[in-house]
This record gives sequence, C-alpha cells and structure tokens, in this order.
Amino acid sequence: MRRLPLGIARGIRMQIDFAHQTKMYLGLYEVELNRYLRTACRPHYRCFDVGGQFGYDALVMSKLTGGRVISFECDPEACAEMQANLLANPQCGDRVEVRQTFVSDTTDSSRGHSTLDDAAFGRGGFVPDFLKIDIEGCEYDALKGARRILESRRPSLIVETHGRRLEEECEAYLRGFGYEPVVVQQRRWLKDHRPTEHNRWLVAEGAS
Repeated sequence: MRRLPLGIARGIRMQIDFAHQTKMYLGLYEVELNRYLRTACRPHYRCFDVGGQFGYDALVMSKLTGGRVISFECDPEACAEMQANLLANPQCGDRVEVRQTFVSDTTDSSRGHSTLDDAAFGRGGFVPDFLKIDIEGCEYDALKGARRILESRRPSLIVETHGRRLEEECEAYLRGFGYEPVVVQQRRWLKDHRPTEHNRWLVAEGAS
C-alpha cells in the first residue's frame, strides 16, 4: 500500500502499480475533473460511483463529502482490489459499500444486471446527490436506468462518454431532465490512456 502524496486524493492509501498508475500516485489522474468533483461533492452528500474499478473515485468522494458512497463494479477481481483499498482507509473507506453488479437500463438478477433506480429506491439504498459514471460504453443505458433519480432529485453528474454517438445520446437525455451538460476535454499534456479516440466527459450541475 502507498499513501498518495499529491492531488485531490492526497492521504489516501492504495495499491499502486507504477507501470500503469504513476499518474494517480502523482495526483495527475483525471485531473481535469478535480474542480468539478470539489464543487459537486459537498459535505454530507451521498454519492454513486458507477464503474468503481479499484476504488479510487469512491474513496475521493467519501473523503470530500464525509457521506455514504455506493460503488458499482461488475468485475469480481476489481471488487476484491477495491475492498482491499477500502480496508486500508478506514477513515473514509468505512462509508463505501461495494456492489458487484452490471449497471444497465433493466434489472435482471439472473444475469447480474441492475438499474441505478433499483439501487436508490430499493432496500438499503438512497437517492444520490452526485453520480459519477464510467462504464466503458454503457453510460447511456446506466442513465436510462436512473430516470426516477433524475426526476426526483436531479443530482449532479460526471459521465465519461466513450464515442461521439454515446456522448450525443447522453447529452440529449440529460437535457430532457433540464440539465445543461458541459463537455470537458482531455488535457493536452500527459494524457491518461483512453480506450477510444472520442473519449470525453459530460459534467452536469444538479438542482442544489
């Protein structure tokens, strides 16, 4: 375990693979989003981290808000790594719940699929004040499965989009709920590796 020395996650302890995560250690991972995260993750806010991977974002959300976080991740190995990172950070990891599930626009327990609405309004859930979605091309389906959340709470969102068409679909969908999404470009220097050529973020401010 390494204690991150710089950036928005400063002080958080994580397993770091320096072959792939040096920028994270140096506080440069997705640094384009940090000012939006600081604005959206207000004290006592509750958050959904959709596409939790190894827990970095969930820990940052918990650190910034002091509130509950549910992190959704479908890969069992990533969930195990996330649990280890959460245990290394009891000051904020104790507020994070990991749910191993594939977030989609419909719930199908036989396939391990669930919607964000079911998570929010089901047993043990809550309606989030902030959502960050990064699920490699399934972001539009995740938003469609969050209709009740968007209607009832209008939380702030950061949605990573993986392709021009998906970006347009997500933007149009959010505008239908009264949002005015802003496109955030990748930085030009020391870019993070991205799986697709057109890979940006939509940032949408919520109702409060």
